Amino acid sequence: MEKLKERLKDIPCKPGVYLFKHGDGRVIYVGKAKILRNRLRSYFQPPHRLDPKVRAMVSRVADFDYIVTGSEVEALILENNLIKSYHPRYNIFMRDDKTYPYLKITTAEPYPRVCITREKKDGVSRYFGPYTDAAALKETVKLLTGIFPLRTCKTLKKQPRPCLNRDLEKCLAPCSSGVTVEEYQQCVAGLIRFMEGHHAEVIQQKEREMQAAAAALEFEKAARLRDQIQSIHSLDARQKVSFDKPYHLDVVVTVVDEKPYLGLVFKIRSGRIVGKDTYWLHPAMDEPGEELSSFFLRQYYSENHDIPDEIVMNMVPADLILLQDWFKELTGRKTSLHRPQRGEKKALLDMVQENARLLREEKQQAEEHYQGALQQLSRDLELEVVPQRIEGYDVSHLGGEETVASMVVFTAGRPDKKNYRRFKIKMAQNNDYASLAEALKRRFTEAGQGNPAFLPEPDLIMIDGGLGQLHAAQEILKNLEIDVPAVALAKREETIFRSDGRPLKLPRRNQGLMTLQRLRDEAHRFAIEYNRLRRGKKLTKSILDDIKGIGARRKKLLLESFGSVAALSRASQEEIASVKGIGRSAAQAVYRVLHPQDEGS
Repeated sequence: MEKLKERLKDIPCKPGVYLFKHGDGRVIYVGKAKILRNRLRSYFQPPHRLDPKVRAMVSRVADFDYIVTGSEVEALILENNLIKSYHPRYNIFMRDDKTYPYLKITTAEPYPRVCITREKKDGVSRYFGPYTDAAALKETVKLLTGIFPLRTCKTLKKQPRPCLNRDLEKCLAPCSSGVTVEEYQQCVAGLIRFMEGHHAEVIQQKEREMQAAAAALEFEKAARLRDQIQSIHSLDARQKVSFDKPYHLDVVVTVVDEKPYLGLVFKIRSGRIVGKDTYWLHPAMDEPGEELSSFFLRQYYSENHDIPDEIVMNMVPADLILLQDWFKELTGRKTSLHRPQRGEKKALLDMVQENARLLREEKQQAEEHYQGALQQLSRDLELEVVPQRIEGYDVSHLGGEETVASMVVFTAGRPDKKNYRRFKIKMAQNNDYASLAEALKRRFTEAGQGNPAFLPEPDLIMIDGGLGQLHAAQEILKNLEIDVPAVALAKREETIFRSDGRPLKLPRRNQGLMTLQRLRDEAHRFAIEYNRLRRGKKLTKSILDDIKGIGARRKKLLLESFGSVAALSRASQEEIASVKGIGRSAAQAVYRVLHPQDEGS
């Protein structure tokens, strides 16, 4: 808590949004403020001055982040978007009351549906919004289904005759085979283009279809298309009232003139900040700033398929023309990349640049803090180098069952989760020392074989335990001829056992000790989680898993057909064989396992 209080003096006196985070990184509260510094200070008072609910929340805060905005109104909208994204525990009431709805198109389905939702639950469907007026959005959907007649029903079931929406020309009725997948998907594509803001393009397409229908004397069809075009114009007029300036762009700021290098992206959709992506850049060589900026753009957008038509930047790369060609190849359309010199877009860019400056300042202060802790640890443990990569190991089991080991990695003093590894112990199920030795042997054997998942080797190994665990680790390291210092951290007394076995008792607030404690606790958590996962899988294991010839696909077919193993056991061999994809021999194998009493009768 003291570390968080120290950060308060560096918080700007500007409007913005703040995020409180739990020790595991989860965002537990999002709030807005007219003056960020004052608002954050109000939380870090003596506990007796705080409301009990606020005191309970603050006691769980391990870190916080913030975003500076141009005004308090922007902070209000951004606050809501972040609550929607993170679902913080302590924002549950405000989220329920204030979350704005989205228009959702379930693009993963052959015949997608259009609906309104207040949660973005998957990354497959297309979402548009958020919209501030739920009632207006409902009216908009009614108009849209008249222009793009897609289904709105929750489940698609074959029907002998379509529902009323077909008669109202608000649905193409895929439920009654009234349309092909290709025709339906063409309508979906039109709606997506419209929602992306390409209204003029959609109108032109509708006008061409109307003229063709009139030329073919299909006057009813031409009249429907005319009405659809009028509805589009009506929606255009409605949106101009609802959204003063519905910008649809990304603002990309790259800071590459001095370390730490930063790439910051603010995503603006329908005039609202709906996302913020922060990337710390670690180039292998000292590339020029413009090259790093270009590299970041390519790397980011090759992995992020939500690419707008306009990207506002603080640094225009030297290879701009080449980069624009790359975007056109990627998206099939022109993407404008530019640096505004004046106006509201310049003000928007300035806001993102200010956020980048503050992020870098915090990063630099944090780096100094973590490096200081590692240097302290190196001195206390009498190490030859400052340990930039430390690996922590722990063993977990329940009564000797499903024994597992964890390997967690701290790089530069922080958790490096992409390098975490876990081991299912194969040889020594009920022996902590032997289990630890097996995990270390497998880890360094993989590294010796050049497996990049286990490289580089650590500067320091920390074992969760006492002298016994440390000696077991040192013995296997010696046998493998691995020259890496190892220490152990005992839980009860928080005593460190150095490589030579000498105990070391450090002050409770020693930064080096606190680094090892965080590493130890993380190794313990990771091991327990894996043990619980293994035990959970064992509990849910089906008798079908052990039948020869019954793999995951056939198991799924059987359970979908009969509903449960109990129902399957009541079926005859002929009924089992009748399931498409099973066959007579597999059915016989299943029946024999489920009816062992019938063997030989």
